[in-house]
This record gives sequence, C-alpha cells and structure tokens, in this order.
Amino acid sequence: MSKAIYVLFNYFSDEKLYFLVNDNEIKELKEKELEKYSDIKKNIFLISDLFDSIDLDLPETNLANQKKAIPFLIQDSLLDDVNNYSWLLNTDDKVLLLTSKEKLNTLINKIDLYSTSSLNPIEASFDRDNLIIIDDKVILSLQNQWYWSGSLGVFYNHLSFIEEKLKDKIIESHCLIKVPEKLKDKEFLNFTLHKDIRSLWMANLPSLKLGFNILQGKFEPKINWLQKIKDFRFYIISALAIYSIFLVSNLIQFGSLSILNYQLNNQLSEVFKLKFPNETIENDLISQVNNLVNLNSYSKKNLDSLRLLSNEIVMMENLSLISINSDGSKITIEVEAVDYDQLEKLVKLMSTMNIDLSIGSSRRLNNLLVGELNVRSF
Repeated sequence: MSKAIYVLFNYFSDEKLYFLVNDNEIKELKEKELEKYSDIKKNIFLISDLFDSIDLDLPETNLANQKKAIPFLIQDSLLDDVNNYSWLLNTDDKVLLLTSKEKLNTLINKIDLYSTSSLNPIEASFDRDNLIIIDDKVILSLQNQWYWSGSLGVFYNHLSFIEEKLKDKIIESHCLIKVPEKLKDKEFLNFTLHKDIRSLWMANLPSLKLGFNILQGKFEPKINWLQKIKDFRFYIISALAIYSIFLVSNLIQFGSLSILNYQLNNQLSEVFKLKFPNETIENDLISQVNNLVNLNSYSKKNLDSLRLLSNEIVMMENLSLISINSDGSKITIEVEAVDYDQLEKLVKLMSTMNIDLSIGSSRRLNNLLVGELNVRSF
C-alpha cells in the first residue's frame, strides 16, 4: 500500500484530524506538517448528519439499469422532488446514501478539490459493524443494512429499530472517555473506552469505498494548473528563454537586412538617375533596370545586324533593298531581285555571319521578283 493521507473532517465543528497511512503504520500529523507531503492527495472522511440511508430492493439487472431505476424507487419516500437530491451507491451494498444537492454544494465549497482524492461519508467507510460515540455525536455502520451519523439524542430514538435490525448480533462500540448513561445497560453494545480522540481513531481508521466517494461527476477533483506550472517552471522558463533568444536573433537579423536593403536601394536609385536621366523610377526598380539594360543591348545588337545586312544587299548585283519593317517582335526586309536564287544566296551568306533569315512571301513585278526576308535571330 502506498502512502495516503486520511483526513477526518468534523462538519459540525470544522475540525480536522490528519493521519499518514503507510502499509500497516499510522501516524497522526499536525496541519503544519502537511507541507512535507504536498505530493500526496488527501482522502477525506466526513463526520456529518448530511446523509440519509435507504435500504433498496434493486432489480436484478446490470448496474447502469439499476441506477436508472433508483429515482423511481425512492421518490415516494422523499419529502422533496428527487431531482433535488444527490445519491451514492456502492456496488457491494444494497444501501443508498442520499443528501440534498444544496447541502452538498455547501459542503464542497469547504473542500480544496485540488489536493483531494476522495470524500466519503464516514458512516459508510468501515469494513465491519461499528458504533462510535464522540461527545454528543454518533457514527453507526451496519454493513449492507444501515449507515447513519448524527446527534446522540436522535440516536436514542433509533435504538429499538437498531435492535430489530441486529437480530441478536453484538456491535463493537467505541466511546471517548465514558459511556452515555442510557447505553450502559444495552447488551448488544460492546463498548471500548478511549482516553483521547487520537487513540479512538487509531483503532477505528475508516476504509475507502469507491462507490461512496462524493467526488464523482461534476465534483470530480480538479487539476491544479497553477501548481503544475510551479512544478514545471524550470522547463517552462528554459523553453521561453530559448524561444526569446531565437526570436531576438531573428529580429536583429531582419533589422540588419532591412537596413542593408534600404542602403542598396538608395545607391541603386542614384545610379539609375545617372544612367537613365529621362526615365521615371518605378516601384520595382531592379526589374526596371534589367528591362532597360536588356532593351538597350537588344536594340544595339539589332541595329548592328541590320547595318551589316543592308551593306551586303547593296553590294550584291541585281539585288536592291526596298524597305525594312519592324513591329517590335519581328523584323521584315523587302528586297527586289531578278530571280529566287538570289534570295537563297543572300540567306546562305548571312547565315555565315550568324544572322538567321527565312524567305517569306514573294511576287512578280514586271520582270523582277519582290520578296520578303524575315529576320528570325541575330
């Protein structure tokens, strides 16, 4: 058995007793000592009169269907609407514990759910029939029959009912300091006296019964995210530090590149104004410069090639240049020749000079041939 902390919570007086349970060893703790065991969740056993016990005759079916049937089985025995009650049922018992939802909510508000694993009515948390009397409060546990906790005065009214349920059984009873006068002659109660509250609970430490754990459903213990953050703060801080260094480094690098880009852009603008004084600077300056440089290069190359081509045409016999046409994407030269062979001769000659010509449409004009030459590449 791993370590566990049992808390005996007296709802009547708000007093709490703490016990460290480790295997078969039980040690009482002071409240200030709990800090040493902050990693161990508490199991709280509630001493109160909040719960009523109902003996149920459940139908022979699975647990889910039994739970669905419970509201219909108990409605007639309640003073209020069944929806105003919360109930607990342990699968090993036939006894239902019932309490007002309003009272239960008030109770839960007094519990630190972050450090609590379970909250059980103490009267239903023993493995044997048991009777405990502390001053004017009584805790009664009759296994699989009846669980009750309340004042000694009310308990006196239940004595005849208890004797009937016991059927000649003897209840091991524990009492603090002295036995109440009205119970001394009850033969079915076998009393053991305890000199202090510590020894009484050492002899009567309750047991956990999951079915009677109040902290289920909407009351289930919560995760203490604040504590989780504290526990892992070193790793969180380390991760944040690494991320911050990475972010700052990237911001510095981005800032340096932005400054450098700004300086280069200014230098490029100054050079552009010197090189192209008649041009207006556009948004994409680099693309604009590339286009202008390529255009000038292309134009100069074209002009040189046309000059060379026209010179060759002039030098050839029976061949004359009529016109040069350009639409931006292609250049067409119109020449006048005696026959088609002269056009082919010109095409071959220009190919040796890396000027690619092709013969286009041609027509006869009197005794001469007027033909088109398409300049495909220079």
